[in-house]
Amino acid sequence: MLFQVKVRVNLIKMAEFGQKLQKGELDRSCIRGETHCLKNDPAVGFSIWEADSKKEFDTKFAPWRNYYDYVEINEVITPIEAMTNLFKRQ
Repeated sequence: MLFQVKVRVNLIKMAEFGQKLQKGELDRSCIRGETHCLKNDPAVGFSIWEADSKKEFDTKFAPWRNYYDYVEINEVITPIEAMTNLFKRQ
């Protein structure tokens, strides 16, 4: 399963967050690619996470939640899956 994760970093906890990332103390194994941030609001970032289930995703993402003021999670599909689903609707 793929999840689009949109977050707003808690600026008060940003230094601790950065240290955890640098030391490899946060599990990044489910993150596909890099996180991208909004140019006009760099505290907001987007990334794609992959896990076998929502439960696995929740477990892997739980330690990250401590560093965010806002979290939005949406299940997403690949472009091929989207095209297949759209053609089935016709």
